[in-house]
Amino acid sequence: MTEQNVVTNKGMVRAEFNFWVGKYMDKFYDNLENKKIVGNKCPKCSDVFVPPRQVCGKCNETIPLEQNWVDLTDTGTLKNYTITKWKITERGSRKVKDSIIGMVQIDGSNTAIIYKLLDVDPADVKTGMKVKIEWNDKTKGEPGDIKGFVKA
Repeated sequence: MTEQNVVTNKGMVRAEFNFWVGKYMDKFYDNLENKKIVGNKCPKCSDVFVPPRQVCGKCNETIPLEQNWVDLTDTGTLKNYTITKWKITERGSRKVKDSIIGMVQIDGSNTAIIYKLLDVDPADVKTGMKVKIEWNDKTKGEPGDIKGFVKA
C-alpha cells in the first residue's frame, strides 16, 4: 500500500456556469427583461403558474408551450414569510441586519415565488398584505431583475 499526501482546505468554492432553462422559462425570463410577469394556465383545471411549467402541478395535464400564456400584474399577496439575520445570498455564517424573505402569490396566479421584502419594518409584516414588485433599473432576463417586493 502506498502512502498519499492529502491536503484539505476549508472554504467556499464558486462555480460560474450557464445552462439552458428550457422553452417555458426562456419565455418567462424574456418577459422579466421587459419588466413583465407572465404565467401559464393549465387547459384542464385553469390554475395559473408563476414561474410557468410544462406540467400542471395539480392535475398533471401537459400545458402546451404555444398557448395558455397569461399576462399578470406586478402586484401580489404575501402568503408566508421569514425574518432572518443571516445573509441569504452566500454560504457561511455572516450575520446582517434583519432580512425578510417572503412567499408572494402574484395576483391572478395560483402559485407563489420567493423574494426579499424591501423597505418593510419587520413589525409591520403580515401574511395577506399586498405587495408590489420593485424592478432593478437594468434588466437582463434573469431572476435578479426583480429586486424584491415593497408594500403596495
